Amino acid sequence: MAAPWSKIRAEWLKGGITQQQLAEKYGLSVKTIQNRAYNEGWKKEKRKIREKTEEETRDRIVRARVNHLEKLIEANEKLLDGLKELAQAISEKPVVLLTDANGTLRNAESFAKAIQTATMTQRDLYNLKTIDQKFAQKKWREQLALEKEKAAKGTEGDGEEMIMIHQPEDVETDG
Repeated sequence: MAAPWSKIRAEWLKGGITQQQLAEKYGLSVKTIQNRAYNEGWKKEKRKIREKTEEETRDRIVRARVNHLEKLIEANEKLLDGLKELAQAISEKPVVLLTDANGTLRNAESFAKAIQTATMTQRDLYNLKTIDQKFAQKKWREQLALEKEKAAKGTEGDGEEMIMIHQPEDVETDG
């Protein structure tokens, strides 16, 4: 009975199975499968499939990132345009209460919140930390260094109280 070579080839190209496993599954010798794979160029074909898959994955990731950045930039531009209009309205008519184009009451507090939102959007867009986040990261690293130093000196078992150091969520470790 002839071996189902198209099925064997398809399974091997799909991945997750070795030539040894295919040989056992179909009652063939590994050498027979290796010879067939070599003669028909299975490795080149598998490499092309892998490269195409990797390229498509990279393209999807890049498109998703670009789309995300475009949305952030668009939202930020709208926000900045609104801030510009509000600032212009305040300078032309320096009263505490203003109305926007929709007739919604706005005031200096709205302006401050809009500036804060614009700042946060910029931080998100460029992955920047706030001063508080930077301070928390610095404090955490210093505390970690002190605890490592204590551990190295062997002072942990001298009746001292053990403390837990909680890493802030936005702090990256050095490994």
